[in-house]
Amino acid sequence: MNNTILCLAINTARDIFRQPLFYVITGIGAFFTFSSLFFTLFAFGEEVRLMREMGISTITICCLVLVSLSAANSISKEMESGTIFTLLAKPVSKRSVVLGKFFGIVMVAAAQFLLLGSFLVISLCLKNVFDSHVGFFSSIRVLGGTTFLQLFLSFLQVEIMSAIAIAGSIYLSMAANLSCCVFVYIIGNMLSLVQKLFIANESSFSWFLSFLYVIFPNLEGMGAIGMGNPLGGHSFNSILFMVLYTALYTMLIITVVFEIFEKRECG
Repeated sequence: MNNTILCLAINTARDIFRQPLFYVITGIGAFFTFSSLFFTLFAFGEEVRLMREMGISTITICCLVLVSLSAANSISKEMESGTIFTLLAKPVSKRSVVLGKFFGIVMVAAAQFLLLGSFLVISLCLKNVFDSHVGFFSSIRVLGGTTFLQLFLSFLQVEIMSAIAIAGSIYLSMAANLSCCVFVYIIGNMLSLVQKLFIANESSFSWFLSFLYVIFPNLEGMGAIGMGNPLGGHSFNSILFMVLYTALYTMLIITVVFEIFEKRECG
């Protein structure tokens, strides 16, 4: 990452941190994460697991909304207002602008994951202390590693969605971009279900399934829900594969964004 991209990323992250949107979404995420404590009162021994899964789902959705809206604010609004001309008038390429915006948004998403993830771990540990009467630091050793690993896997989903949000923000408004990101996220987490629905007519719809698997990201494979052991139900090789898949898919989307943005008239 050269100095131009790094400066653009830092400025993008700083602008997002200054917006009330970041704190509103973070506050909502913290509220629902804490509220999951009351939704799991009658889980009969599964309270901690259910609270963790609800918390991770809440954090992932909050970050998805944040990156979608932030991408629209960082690119589409700047293109509409013409402020992006200030950047392009300098010796800054459009590709550097795209990468700077992308890395800035990913930095903000990582910060929100870390902030809400820490809040979730503390909440889980406090509940474990009161319910099981174990030490707070012992609870952190037991619950912290698994929870942060699951959060990392969910963050891979958000990283892919950040690239998709950047792509959509070039032509779509804020509401349209958010709607498209939510649609892609839902489909990406339902690929196996779609496959089961068409399994009886595999010969007729095999092309459709292939199209879905190629176009939509396989977010379901990075799902962190329902994992209980320290490796989250995955081997080290499978986790490494998910990291590699995320990097390759993100690079593919960013490459497409380069081509779209080069042909897009700003203003």
